[in-house]
Amino acid sequence: MSRYYIGLSTSGHDPSFCIVNSDGQVLFAEATERFLQDKRAWGVMPDHISHIESVLKPLISKDNKAEFIVATSWKAVKEELPVQISDALLPASLGEWIRHQQGYVQARAGNHCRMALGERMLGDVRHYDHHLCHAANALYSSPFTDGLCLVLDGEGEVGAASLFELNDGALKRAWRSWGPGSLGALYGWLTELCGFSTRHGEEWKVMGLAAYGQADEHLVADIKSIIQVDSGRLQLSDKERIREVVTSLQRLARKPEDSILSQARLAMSAQQAYTELVDQILDDIKTQYPQAANLLLSGGCALNSLYNGRIRRQHGYEQVHAPPAPADDGNSLGAAILAWAEDNSASRLPSGYLSPYLGSTIASSDIEAVARYSGLTVTTLPDEHAELVANELASGKVIGVARGRAEFGPRALGNRSILADPRSPEMKDRINAIIKGRESYRPFAPALPEELIQDWFDDAHPSPYMSFALPWKKEKRAFAPAVVHNDGSGRLQSVSPARSPWFHRLLHAFADITGTPVLLNTSFNVMGKPIVHSAHDAISVLMTTGLDAVLLDNHYIQKKR
Repeated sequence: MSRYYIGLSTSGHDPSFCIVNSDGQVLFAEATERFLQDKRAWGVMPDHISHIESVLKPLISKDNKAEFIVATSWKAVKEELPVQISDALLPASLGEWIRHQQGYVQARAGNHCRMALGERMLGDVRHYDHHLCHAANALYSSPFTDGLCLVLDGEGEVGAASLFELNDGALKRAWRSWGPGSLGALYGWLTELCGFSTRHGEEWKVMGLAAYGQADEHLVADIKSIIQVDSGRLQLSDKERIREVVTSLQRLARKPEDSILSQARLAMSAQQAYTELVDQILDDIKTQYPQAANLLLSGGCALNSLYNGRIRRQHGYEQVHAPPAPADDGNSLGAAILAWAEDNSASRLPSGYLSPYLGSTIASSDIEAVARYSGLTVTTLPDEHAELVANELASGKVIGVARGRAEFGPRALGNRSILADPRSPEMKDRINAIIKGRESYRPFAPALPEELIQDWFDDAHPSPYMSFALPWKKEKRAFAPAVVHNDGSGRLQSVSPARSPWFHRLLHAFADITGTPVLLNTSFNVMGKPIVHSAHDAISVLMTTGLDAVLLDNHYIQKKR
């Protein structure tokens, strides 16, 4: 008899599920939005019946004695908690709507699992603390087992910040915030002022836009005054002060006729205020734990790669780690791990599992159907085909890659990526215009072999999941202008041969041809859609954009000219 643990992310947005085996290892983890091709999948059950059956049926066919425990990423239904909804920043209607989405999903999560599993599903659905799920998720991919774990997000059961001590792989909560003070909500409000949508998760557009503006010290001071930091914990200021600031800044909200770049000063001021507030939290933590050498980051705020990139040099930690899925989609992994730990009386949680490639593969039958019926030019490449693809990229082609298992988390890391040659500054505009259809100010990310990043970046350190925006060395910027942002930074992906051998070989093959070991790496999707999930999704992008070719496993597919 084998026991498996299914974790469900039940925030009401960004649903996902994860399966952990009896040894505490993740077998599968994937966001529902990929399967449904519905961005963020608001209100959808994380155990969507077709999605979860597509994974459980093959598993059970190999292990007919399998039994399952199901767990969620929240301790309770938020609607039932005595939490005051604050409408100081985002509208109360949005807060209520989010709580209803969470309540609906949390109360019903597991129903589809029971339908799919019948008597194989043991007992009632278990529920775990939201921030503890974030911490367990971060620890699973952590290269260290001692230090601290800081969780910052929009909202937990009682607040939006938690600190955990990490000792030999065991997590112990040190403190948490109580009340509505939230850096996630603050940044979401500023995202709306800049003319973007927090419901669509467009906070990262503010980060990209910030590089085109200068921070206004008065704006920064006003924004900071909304939230007080007390011994690391967050609290909202008094209502009168918040009302003054909101009224003042509302006049800066982008109007339909305004250009996006007109909001660059506000975006940079927002990022600067966020930076100074998190600096205050980390300074307080340094006072509380002066000997701590390592820091885990988790929660949605850990997606702020622009801030993350300065933590080591500003706060003196030896290692800083953020998981590939630090936001609520990653919490299915945390819930599954906590359920496993409860059954195994394990105070020490699993860690050191660095691969982000935990999702679905492309069905070979779908690839065969494309080859047979699409009318496209399909070439089957030899197993060692990195050199062939490198030659195509060096010739200027833009290629969509869907091979191996999909990444868990919001970032494409070589297995569901669009890749291109970054040596021409025009490549960025070309991809934006003919494929991505997105705003010209937004940067693309660079991928480099892990062992070479010291030669190309200042303050270089491993960034396997694009979690850190680091400054390029000035003398290297001209070699890859399409992936150097306006402020001289790059949201680095360091590629190791252990985690991603094919992508590592591709980067070296490209360097052998061009002398530049850097590729432009952006997610394999079009604006507003999730990253591709199937062969059909990939071919749809190929046929409806200016993409030159698609690599589906080892099948190279081109349009007929």
